[in-house]
Parts: sequence; C-alpha cells; structure tokens
Amino acid sequence: MKNKSVYLLLSIFLLSIIIHLKGINSPLLDFHSWRQTQTAMIARNYYRNDFNFFNPKLDWYGQESNKRAGTEFPIFSFSIALLYKVFGYHDVLGRYLAIFFSAISSVYFFLLLKKYFNLWQSYISAIIFIVIPINIYFTRTIQPESLMLFSIIAGLYHFVNYLENTDTKIHFILSLVFLTIAVLVKLPSIYILLPIIYLSYQKWGNKVFKRIDIWLFNISLLICVGLWYAFTKSGKEVLPLNISDYLTMLSVIKKPNFWARLFFSRFIELTTTYTGLIFFIIGLCLVILKNRQFLFGIWLLSVIIYSIFIGEYGYIHQYTVLPFAPINAVFIGSGITYILGKYKNQKILRAFIILLVLTIPLHSILRISNWYKIEDKWLLKAKEDVEKISKENDLFLCNTGIIPLQLYHIDRKGFSVDIRKTNLKEINDIIKKNISFFLTVKDNRWPEDNEIRRFIIKNYSVVCEDKDYIIFDLRKH
Repeated sequence: MKNKSVYLLLSIFLLSIIIHLKGINSPLLDFHSWRQTQTAMIARNYYRNDFNFFNPKLDWYGQESNKRAGTEFPIFSFSIALLYKVFGYHDVLGRYLAIFFSAISSVYFFLLLKKYFNLWQSYISAIIFIVIPINIYFTRTIQPESLMLFSIIAGLYHFVNYLENTDTKIHFILSLVFLTIAVLVKLPSIYILLPIIYLSYQKWGNKVFKRIDIWLFNISLLICVGLWYAFTKSGKEVLPLNISDYLTMLSVIKKPNFWARLFFSRFIELTTTYTGLIFFIIGLCLVILKNRQFLFGIWLLSVIIYSIFIGEYGYIHQYTVLPFAPINAVFIGSGITYILGKYKNQKILRAFIILLVLTIPLHSILRISNWYKIEDKWLLKAKEDVEKISKENDLFLCNTGIIPLQLYHIDRKGFSVDIRKTNLKEINDIIKKNISFFLTVKDNRWPEDNEIRRFIIKNYSVVCEDKDYIIFDLRKH
C-alpha cells in the first residue's frame, strides 16, 4: 500500500506539472496580464535594487515610484526575484514557481484527503482538483494565488496532523507558518480559520477555550497579519484597506447580478463544470449527510462566506473563486467514486459514467482556451523602440486603464491613464510631473473625436510611429 501511495503521489505531481505547461513561455500578455505584470514588476524591482523585502516598489507612481508600495505580503514576488538572481532575469520563472506550488498543493491535497477517505477516493479527488478550470489557469499565472492555495492546503494538513498527536510540535509550527502566509498574501484567506476552529472544537469540545496552544495559534496568526497590513497601509496606496472603501465594494451584493455571476456562472463553469456539478451534489450529500464529515461542509461554508464578503473585487475578478477548487474537488471526487462503485458490475453504465467524468477536463479545456490568447503583442516591438528613444529614467504616460501592463513591458516608470475616461486637466497635471513621453496604441483606445488626442497631436511631436502604436515627445512643443 505504501508503494502504491508513492506512485499515486508521483502521478499527481507529474500530471499537475504537465497540465500547466500550456503557454508557460508566453509573454505576460495573456488573460489577467494586469495582475501578472504587477506581481512581476515588484519582483523585477527587488532584483534590480537592494532585495529589501520590506520595500516593494511599483513603477506607476512617476517620480515617486522609488517609494514603498502598500502591497500584500510580497513573498511570492520576492521568491521570483531570488530566482532571477540565480538564473538571470526571465519573467517566465514566475510561472515555473507558480506551477511548482500548484503541483505541491495537489500532493498535499491527496495526503490530507487520505486521512478521511480511502486511497482511490482521495486520488480521484486530487485528479479532479488538478483539472478544474479555474485551477488549471490561475495556478500557472504570475500571481500569488498558487502560493495562497498551497499554503491553505498544507496548513490544514499539518494542523490535522497536530491534532492527531499534539506532541508533534513541528506540525503545529508548519501549520501556523503556512496559514499565516496564506492570509498575509491574500487577506480574505482569513476564512480558513473557520475550519481550524471547527477541527479544534471537534477534538476538545468546550475545553478548547482552555487550550493555550490553540489560543497561541490564532493570536499569533492574527498579530502577524495585523502588523503587516498596518505597515503596508503607510506605503503608496495599492490595496483598498480603508473601511469606507470596503463598504463601497461590499455594496455590490445588493445586486442580483452579483449572485447570478458567482453561483450560476463562475461556480459552475469554473469550479465544478456542468457534469462535475452532478457529482458534486451527490458527493455533498454523501460526505455531509450520510458520512457526517462536517469538516468539509464547514470548509465549503467558509469559502462561500469569503466569496460573498469580498464583494466587488470578487465580482470583477474570476480568480477569486479559486478557493472553491479544492473543496469542490472533494465532493466531485466522492460522487464519482460512489457512482462508479455502485454500478461496478454494469459495464455499459459504468462506461457511460466514465465518459461523463472525462467531460470534466474537456469542459475545462474548452472553457479557458481563449484565456491563453496573447493580446497587445505590439508592446514587444514598442519596448525595442522605447529603448532607442529614451533613457532608463525617462518617465512615460501610457494610454491604458490597465495600470501596470504597458509600463512593465516597455520597462519604464510613469503613469497609466485611459484618455477615454479622464479629462484634459488631469492629463496636463500628469504631464507637469516631468513626463517625457506619451505612448498610445492606435486602436479604439485612441479615438479621433477625443479632446486629449487632439491636444497631444497639436502640441507635441511624434518621436516614433508604428502601424500599431505611436510615441510623442512631451518635452518639446
């Protein structure tokens, strides 16, 4: 049995690596390139500067880009920078790191499930976890999501081990470290404390309130998180950390579209698939109602609460449903195992069920295939021209609402503004901040009837023009 588990672990690790290889060497111009370039921008600045972990920097503050940015705990970006130090500056190293964390999280997931289910049920759930649409794509992007998910799963695994034998302090320490990292890199991951509290109460009942170790665990985590976000709040604003900002983001839950998008669109299309939803319902009933394994119900409930209370941020960004991937995989895998076992002697029906199961990865492939498409390829050529016409410290104003994207790819500091959503006064105010060049793509983002376009063309000379983009010299009238 031990050898079989080793082989299964190896297959899980390799399958996770393989399934994430698509587009691995693509430039950071695929889906959610804005978030990827933000993460990579911090890593690049670490690499080029002093590797001061507590001084993450972003390039979109113009002359103030040398100041500390108020980011999430930047351990993922810092780790990428360390890879740059060893292997040289190649931004795809961030993808390699994300894929590694994803593969390790799949292994930990299997080990965690083995504590509650039989070998094959755990294995099937781990495979489903790997092929869930949201997990395939967003754990290979240059974002801290793969680290967050790994830290949550590993933290749960070690906490369960600690509860099994409270003399093994190493599991206590590892769980505390991993779960603290999870919440530090993604503050809403605080939801994971709900399953932790449940597990503790399940073991000790009301006596849990007298357990110094559990108090120490939760208080230590909260102190570390509180200290970091108190510190980060004093940097250049990146995150919405004010109560007023949060309440504004939360107001979206009043809209029916919020609930429809979360539970009738993304939950099904990205975290279960249509076929997987059938097995999910079967598994949910089996695990919670029949087997009374309430940990997984609490886990699911905590993720639902998280998804609601991140409000508008979750409404906008698809990757925020990623925490559903592991818990949904538990129920889908349980449903598949149950149905296959129930009809094991009916070959035709069993074959049909297997075909249904195979539609899960097929759905994933079809659903996210367009996410790998490279957009704004012109930036790769623009970078070459920018290097020819400007110096490293020249500031650029980029015509885009995707703040980090163009600045990252042309490798310059400055500002990003969508001229269709601003006014001439704001543009003039920005130009006065020692901006040297204006970069714009020549498409609908550069409309002919726009007053800012007319102003730029009238007052500044073209220093570089391509069929896809144009650069103006703002130093000369």
